[in-house]
Amino acid sequence: MGLWSHLSALLQRLRSLSLSAQFLIVGGGALCVSMAVLGGWITSSISASTLNSAAKSSSVFVETFLEPYVQDLKPDGMMAPERMARLDQLLADTPLRDRLVSVKIWRSDGTIIYSTQTHLIGQKFDASEVALAAGGEIVASYDELDNGEDASERALGLPIIEIYAPLRRSESGEIVAVGEYYEHAPWFAEDLERARNSTWAVVGATTAGMIAILFLLVVRGSSLITNQRKQLDQRITEADRMASQNKKLRYAADKARVDASEANEQLLARIGADLHDGPIQMLSLLALQLSADEEHAANISEPQAIAGALIAQNVLIELRTISAGLVLPEIASTDLRGALQLAILRHEGLTGAHVASNFGRLPEKSPLPLRTCAYRVVQEALSNTHKHAGDVETEVRAVIAKGNLYITIADSGPGMPAEERIAGAGQQLGLVGIRNRVNALKGDVSFAQRDSGGTSIKVRLPIKL
Repeated sequence: MGLWSHLSALLQRLRSLSLSAQFLIVGGGALCVSMAVLGGWITSSISASTLNSAAKSSSVFVETFLEPYVQDLKPDGMMAPERMARLDQLLADTPLRDRLVSVKIWRSDGTIIYSTQTHLIGQKFDASEVALAAGGEIVASYDELDNGEDASERALGLPIIEIYAPLRRSESGEIVAVGEYYEHAPWFAEDLERARNSTWAVVGATTAGMIAILFLLVVRGSSLITNQRKQLDQRITEADRMASQNKKLRYAADKARVDASEANEQLLARIGADLHDGPIQMLSLLALQLSADEEHAANISEPQAIAGALIAQNVLIELRTISAGLVLPEIASTDLRGALQLAILRHEGLTGAHVASNFGRLPEKSPLPLRTCAYRVVQEALSNTHKHAGDVETEVRAVIAKGNLYITIADSGPGMPAEERIAGAGQQLGLVGIRNRVNALKGDVSFAQRDSGGTSIKVRLPIKL
């Protein structure tokens, strides 16, 4: 539990550091571990190489001094006593006696047939090194006296190299025994220590250099990342500023669009009021005057007076119709359904035609520009239908779907003339007015020929302006 707590605290501290510091710590730690493994491997390789070199040189002694004494072993594989005595004398007189600790000769089954420790002769031990040497290998170890037959050598407490080498018959080269040689090797420990020190010095210097290079790379990379991050932050700030400006401009454009639509309706209302208060009033007076002249003036012929009165009355009716179409005071106080029904009722009142209606569930509250546009679209479409198709079956449908108002005005007339279809529906003045009104509220309109005959006008208007 304590170790886990320390690791958690270390990870928490690493998270609090900068990215470059984290990379430097993790990368430097991984590099140190890698170099430590490399240094250990090199040291182990040098140790093994030094030991193998010592084993090969010592194996020459084993083969030179011991092989002649195993050429005439007894049938049971043991050495003759006189052979062992001569070997004892030879080993006592050898120049290597200062380094020589002890010598053993093994039979391949693990039985000692000669030893400078005479009490071991004839004893059998389980030694894996003997089996390897009996197979033709030279086996060497340093300061590993852990077998049962090594008790005497282990008790000395000296740095000892233990070497096993195969002993062959001179005529056939057959391995007949295994020679074991114990050498006092204080020099080996010193050489090994020097090799380790030099190896770790080189590895340490190399690691320090690599960490320095890594540090420089990390510092440079961190500086580059910091500069790029500042530039990116500046670009993000600039993009946010531009997005905010675009949002404000878009809001201003939408407001201007709606204001323009409202201003257009106000202009039409003023024009209607001006027509009503000006020309219509004057024509009314003119009609009254012509009627009076017709009754009292003797110098005006009756047909002329009647014709003048009729012209004045017709002009008056036409101007009143135009004025009534321009002024829409009722739209402000009604809902969307009422605006659509008002356009249909006025068309029926002016033309005497019957218009079918099919309205879905419409909202009780909606923006005034939307109600005004819907009224004008239906008014203009019905007028256009009556003008070009006459008194035909006509239907107005309205429905709300996915935040949009969909209006369809369809008739069963002969359809749009061929020349108008070629020129495009948008070339007619009335249809151009419909398109402009719808586009001003970010809607769209389409004109199409019905398969059953007639024309349909489909309009989409967003509910939220």
